[in-house]
Amino acid sequence: MTQDKSSSNFFQNNDFFKAFENFGKFPFDVSSLIETQRRNLQTFSEAQQIAFQSLQTIATRQAELLSQIMKEQSSLTSELLKEGKPEDKLARNAELFKKSYEKTLAGMNEISELLQKTNADASSVINRRLSASLKEIKAAIDKTSPEDGKKAA
Repeated sequence: MTQDKSSSNFFQNNDFFKAFENFGKFPFDVSSLIETQRRNLQTFSEAQQIAFQSLQTIATRQAELLSQIMKEQSSLTSELLKEGKPEDKLARNAELFKKSYEKTLAGMNEISELLQKTNADASSVINRRLSASLKEIKAAIDKTSPEDGKKAA
């Protein structure tokens, strides 16, 4: 069986296949870019862990606050059911309601501060990594290629 020379020359002289001769040769450091992305994913995982731990703390604190409110409401109800003048009960009810409202508001503020701290901590981790990542990408692109000694475009 003879091989047709025109078909073997087709693969050697075809522009389409010549385009793939330099496939795999990149004008930048690919391993550095891959390492940068690995670090980015690691940072997002760290930020997620910070957020998750904080949300656990917040959920625990909310449960504690809800328990306190329920106990206070129970004692408020038993206080109001005691015998006495309606005017005295009304005044006492207003006073107890005010204290309960202030405690609830303080608890909400505490939870809000915890959320703000969580956001600040997670954002700080991500911002530091973003800055480092941009420097690493720039360094990988600016590296000179060993073949021609020119900077990558």
